[in-house]
Amino acid sequence: MASYNKVVLLGNVTRTPDVRNLPGSATVVATTGIATNRRYKDKDEVMFIDIVVYGKLAETMGMYVTKGTPLLVEGRLSFRQWEQDGQKRSKHEVIVESFQMVGGRKDRADFDESMVDKDDLKMPADDSMIRDEDVPF
Repeated sequence: MASYNKVVLLGNVTRTPDVRNLPGSATVVATTGIATNRRYKDKDEVMFIDIVVYGKLAETMGMYVTKGTPLLVEGRLSFRQWEQDGQKRSKHEVIVESFQMVGGRKDRADFDESMVDKDDLKMPADDSMIRDEDVPF
């Protein structure tokens, strides 16, 4: 029987990615979380999902993504089991195959609002600057 395992999430990063090398390997891995929101019967529901990124994509995430970054991720759902202090543990996580930062430059931490001339953003008080004769169509 055929199967399909694809996850697409859009939300905000919950913590700055932890980037490290896998033990005994040159493979880079980044781990973080993403929060997604849903409105249900006048209530807000937040879901926190752990995400894992490998390789060059993990390096890129480590360079550009920080806590609060709006992020679109695509990947697959994974189930991991391990034993810790004699207790069996398990969790679901999303293995990211691609991601995209969403939102404008203002969402970036290095954006300096003082570099924008506020007068350039103001609309003219009247529409006298643009006349019908000036429009080419």
